[in-house]
Amino acid sequence: MPASILIIDDYADNRELLRVMLEQSGYLVSEADDGREGIEMARSAPPDIALVDLSMPGLDGWEVLDELRADERTQSISCAAVSAFADGARARALEHGFDAYLTKPFRRIELLETVESLLAKRRVQKTETESSLREEVS
Repeated sequence: MPASILIIDDYADNRELLRVMLEQSGYLVSEADDGREGIEMARSAPPDIALVDLSMPGLDGWEVLDELRADERTQSISCAAVSAFADGARARALEHGFDAYLTKPFRRIELLETVESLLAKRRVQKTETESSLREEVS
């Protein structure tokens, strides 16, 4: 089954560009046009990855990440910050708890490499968790 990716961004053009690039690469993509909708979608059907715009009205990307991490249902979703800000924001986003950082304008290669890296980390974490559970049962 293809990996699922949730795009949370208030600009339709950004969502469409990301959706097209990701769907062409075989991913299942869903979209939310604000932070609150993105959180609700993540809670009802947790994606493998969430691409979260940092600058949105209402709940911004920082607040979205905080809510996702605070909820047991969504805390393990890999989250990438998406922003047009320079590299100073990259360090802040990673320190805040984002798993990756993507800059606008989007570069297809960077996007797909980031997604693959996040999915690889998820597979390793899942394997480690399963191994720990088997050891506890033994």
